[in-house]
Amino acid sequence: MLNLPKLATTVALAFLLILAQDASAQRSRDRNQDEKDHKSALTSKLWYGGGVIIGLSGFNGYSSFNFGLSPMVGYKIVGPLSVGPRVAYDFISNKQRGFKSINLHSFDVGGFVRCRVFRGLFVQGEISNQWFQNFDPYTGDKFRDNRVNQRIGAGWNFGSPGGSGSEISLLYNFSVANDINSWQNPMEYRFGFTWGF
Repeated sequence: MLNLPKLATTVALAFLLILAQDASAQRSRDRNQDEKDHKSALTSKLWYGGGVIIGLSGFNGYSSFNFGLSPMVGYKIVGPLSVGPRVAYDFISNKQRGFKSINLHSFDVGGFVRCRVFRGLFVQGEISNQWFQNFDPYTGDKFRDNRVNQRIGAGWNFGSPGGSGSEISLLYNFSVANDINSWQNPMEYRFGFTWGF
């Protein structure tokens, strides 16, 4: 004979188990959606850039050629203001009258603050630590050195906000300008590309 109370209890337990699994799955979907929304909100505030540095200078019998690459990632804090890390690798070739050419390498790691002022015009400040090779101008001997760079400048981004673009900028390096033993030009001319700025 069919036991109705046991059957009803079994059906009720099965129904409750299905509801519990469905609620757990819904919570899991909601949690996954919240994580996706959080990641989406974070990535929507990021922009990426890559710069190319080209410099030519000469003074008192010295000439210098500089080429470098500098990737960067910006985080939009509020409105037009963003901050982020920047790294740079530079190759420098120096020539002094009466000596052979000397090739030097440097690595620069730091952070920047950038503010879009008007349309594509932006101002940027940077602070970084640079490890580099240098040379004695009298003997031509290479040696390793480091310094804290402080740069400020401006540039123009040729692109729509949030899309891809290219940019040019001019920055002044106070550390190089104030170093009486430096042969380097404190003005840095940069050309780069951005995505999402």
